[in-house]
Amino acid sequence: MSERDRANLILGIAVTSVMFFGSMALVWNSTGRLSSEAKAAAAPAHQAAPHADATAGLESRLLLLEAKMKAPPTVDASQLDEKIKGLESQLTAVQTQLGAFTVSDFDALKMKVAGTKNPESLKTTVDALQTDVGKLHTRLDQLSEQASATVSETKHNSRKSQHSKSK
Repeated sequence: MSERDRANLILGIAVTSVMFFGSMALVWNSTGRLSSEAKAAAAPAHQAAPHADATAGLESRLLLLEAKMKAPPTVDASQLDEKIKGLESQLTAVQTQLGAFTVSDFDALKMKVAGTKNPESLKTTVDALQTDVGKLHTRLDQLSEQASATVSETKHNSRKSQHSKSK
């Protein structure tokens, strides 16, 4: 192959490459894509519809969220009321059982213990039990007061939320 033929071959390859890349650049500039689907691109009026639909969907979602923000949160206090009533009944049962056993009952027990073989150790145990029962009575009274306060507060909040629902 002569030098002239070789130069013509290189020039032909260069011209073909420039034409190929130039046409690709032209297609890319006009459609934004480099595929055969570039000719089948949709009309601009058709593309506006999805944007309008998306905007309308976002606006409706925004209105829904604003309505939720304006409405106060509703709390279902019925389950909480049931649990509190159950705990109150359990507390009442414990108080009833404990009410039958008072601190003064330990004095009779001390008298019986005095006649046993090791009265001092039993006497300290009975004294400790007497103190514990006294503390237990006090604590049950406190719990009873707290339970009644909680029930009244829950009922007040429940009525308040029902009142705001009816508005």
